[in-house]
Amino acid sequence: MKAMKVIVSDFLPFRGFAAINLFGIVIARKDRLPLSSRILHHEAIHTHQIKELFYIGFYGWYIVEWLFRLIYYRNSKEAYKNICFEREAFCNDVNPNYLKQRKRYAFLHYIK
Repeated sequence: MKAMKVIVSDFLPFRGFAAINLFGIVIARKDRLPLSSRILHHEAIHTHQIKELFYIGFYGWYIVEWLFRLIYYRNSKEAYKNICFEREAFCNDVNPNYLKQRKRYAFLHYIK
């Protein structure tokens, strides 16, 4: 896996999260360091998704899907966990070979 740029922050991401991927750069909460290889791999999966949807498309889809799921689940954490991008990343962040075998737009298989 290619090394990703990681920026350390006191404020981002929100409490309860260790890292957030913004345009292929990982921002990590200072109080959650060091980031595990699993978290880094999870964020690397997001980087592939982000690039596939030309950056802005990813974030637009992410927000819209989160809003729909928030209405459905009435729980922000459940909405987050069920976004197709998160489902793909969570299901595969323990497989170090996943990105080598991943097909383009694989997140589509995680829409439910």
